[in-house]
Amino acid sequence: MVASGLILVTSNIVHVNAEFTLSLSVSGSASRIILTARVRFNGHPVGGINVDFYYSLNGSDWIYFATEATNQGGVARVRYTATIDGDYNFTATISSV
Repeated sequence: MVASGLILVTSNIVHVNAEFTLSLSVSGSASRIILTARVRFNGHPVGGINVDFYYSLNGSDWIYFATEATNQGGVARVRYTATIDGDYNFTATISSV
């Protein structure tokens, strides 16, 4: 038996789940803190993405201190030198795509 058929497309709407993800790790000593952000697009590392880095001493007031572009491996790395004693919180955001 031979089957044949016709597929009709009645819409030009396509749902796409494309997403950027950013993970941040912190290492180093109290006075020389290294922040490493990894950016992925749909699970793959992506270069040339600007990442903004921020710190906070109270967890609610965020202070910008650097922007760094990701390399071809999707990694942006910056160094932060603490100038006052305290419990530092860090975060990063994708600033431009």
